[in-house]
Amino acid sequence: MKNINNQKTRITIITGFLGSGKTTFLSKYVKYLQKNNENPSVIVNENGNLDIDSYAISDDIEVASILNGCVCCDLQLDLIKQLKHFLSKSAMRHIIIEATGLAHPIEIIAACQDPEIIEQVAQPTVVGLVDGPRFLNRFQYTNHTIQLMEEQLSVCHDIVMNKMDLIDNHTHELDEAIRKINPTASKYFTTYADMDMNQIALVENENQMNINNHVHHHGINRLHYHFSGPIHRQLFYQFILRLPDNVLRLKGYVKFKDMPNDIYEFQYAFGLPDYQTIDKEVPLTIVMIGEQLDINQLRNQLDMLQFT
Repeated sequence: MKNINNQKTRITIITGFLGSGKTTFLSKYVKYLQKNNENPSVIVNENGNLDIDSYAISDDIEVASILNGCVCCDLQLDLIKQLKHFLSKSAMRHIIIEATGLAHPIEIIAACQDPEIIEQVAQPTVVGLVDGPRFLNRFQYTNHTIQLMEEQLSVCHDIVMNKMDLIDNHTHELDEAIRKINPTASKYFTTYADMDMNQIALVENENQMNINNHVHHHGINRLHYHFSGPIHRQLFYQFILRLPDNVLRLKGYVKFKDMPNDIYEFQYAFGLPDYQTIDKEVPLTIVMIGEQLDINQLRNQLDMLQFT
């Protein structure tokens, strides 16, 4: 499953609340890529039993659908499986994921950085679509819905503020509201998601350049660490339990010195760890995703585990 010349596959995640224009944007973005001699694969996550969105995409593009759920929960494994399928094709250079409007991007980012595929993929670029009128009137919804709408935008590199023809003179109000949520994302004002797609490509290229420095201008970054062999069980447990609050997700595979033939899968989310033994050969790798992680400090702690 190695790509030609070890070039990492780009991943673009398209997020945004229900009805914000994600499919319209996706269709135009794919056409732009095709004009530039690029044929990405697309994963469409539709929260229902009828996949409509894939019919809006060119017949030249391979589209996979994940139905009856969302990748932020029980179907995350299906997303990883589909990513593996696309990555097995040596010429694959770009995968686009259109998330359901009810999905949280952090969960999708975590799936795209799974320890089993992280060596093959670049850090995802996240593009958020905003329904301008709905977002300005978001306080009519429940606190849970408002939180989801805002958190979807907080992790984006690009934010496309759509349906601007419907908000009259409230452009500045919308701009300020989005800026408070994500002050560093690139922002675009559109109608029918009509925009210069070159701008999205520039942000993706910047994201690629920053990969080795673990830098994301919006504050979401990752640590990828590989263990060369079994480690001390209790010290690892202590490390997990002392993780700072800004670690949002952790997934990885480790072996312990007291039972060196067993492989454990560890996961950490919402401050709670979970683990189990697994019966397959996987790299002894862990991946952490969080907000402004102190990469050097965490790496030093893991080095101490590795060599103690």
